[in-house]
Amino acid sequence: MKSPEKGRMNRLQRIASGLSKWCAYRYLSEVILALIHGGKLSEQMRAGRNIALLGLFCPIFWFALFLGADKSTLALHAAHSGIVFLIGVGIMLVGLIKPK
Repeated sequence: MKSPEKGRMNRLQRIASGLSKWCAYRYLSEVILALIHGGKLSEQMRAGRNIALLGLFCPIFWFALFLGADKSTLALHAAHSGIVFLIGVGIMLVGLIKPK
């Protein structure tokens, strides 16, 4: 019989796993691993697209914007989202330029 503690931990692990699919850093690590292991072009392009979209639609930035955060907080989140977006675009460009 499972203990209630184990059931909660399994549920938390499933939630964390589901949320990690929305993290740009997860995709960045996948791209780095694909580059190290000589991944396919389409994998890099798809991962770059996902990273760029996550940077553009970063929920942390949009929540801060709509909830009326101060300018310095918005600037921090906007800079972070912009950097993530540019990294994603850069990965897509490398995927395009990289010889097949």
